[in-house]
Amino acid sequence: MDGRSSGGKSSGGGGRNRPGDWIWGRRAVLETLRGGRWPIRDLWVSERIDTDVAEELMGLAGERDVEVRKADGDEIRARCHTDQHQGVLARMGEFPFLTLESMLAETDGPPLWLLVDAVQDPHNLGAILRSAEILGVDGVVVSGDHAPINGHVARSSAGAVSHVRIARSENLVALVMQLRRDGVNVLAAVAGDSRAARCCDLAGPVALVVGNEGHGVADDVLEICSGRIGIEQSGRTESFNAAVAAGVLLYEVDRQRRDAKDGPACSN
Repeated sequence: MDGRSSGGKSSGGGGRNRPGDWIWGRRAVLETLRGGRWPIRDLWVSERIDTDVAEELMGLAGERDVEVRKADGDEIRARCHTDQHQGVLARMGEFPFLTLESMLAETDGPPLWLLVDAVQDPHNLGAILRSAEILGVDGVVVSGDHAPINGHVARSSAGAVSHVRIARSENLVALVMQLRRDGVNVLAAVAGDSRAARCCDLAGPVALVVGNEGHGVADDVLEICSGRIGIEQSGRTESFNAAVAAGVLLYEVDRQRRDAKDGPACSN
């Protein structure tokens, strides 16, 4: 027990998003424009990118009232300090988190929530958001001293950050208690002393809690969850990282729900 707590307000400013962050790369910028939620302040496009990509960027930018500026590769690199920009760069406004109230109120069928407790690596957070969007999560809640939603998260999520619904909680303990009162089965992902995911009934209302890379789910959150869920392992490595564990568990939820609705997809 390390004593880490998510019951109070977030300490530190690691999770605070700042306007002026950069997003680069064709897919990340295109998905941001398609999503239409995260405001783009400025957009730079190289004249050397493919015509079809340029036309889609220009069209979407026009719909969002975003000014497009022509720039060469060296100018774009000087702004984002990387050669991986693929000729496209956007300067962002502040990320528009949803309120918890609005996110929790909008569901269709048994909800699936993903509660992310102080995940600090932007690549982990991006990969988690990518899995969440692909596997039908109704909403993601980030809490604690989490990585800010920035260009690294956007690229790691392959643009999913612009499509999945994301809210922020200053008190994860209170949120877990609220969800349990509402009949949601809140399960903390832990490496040991847990029930295997395939043995859990995940077809009803579920919230999965994924913890910090180093310390896992905070003690006070862990104590009030409905239960603990884990992944059976055959190898010698201690555990999956946070992003892979989230993907595996979300797949199991999706599999069970599809089987409950349509019957097993595969048969002998």
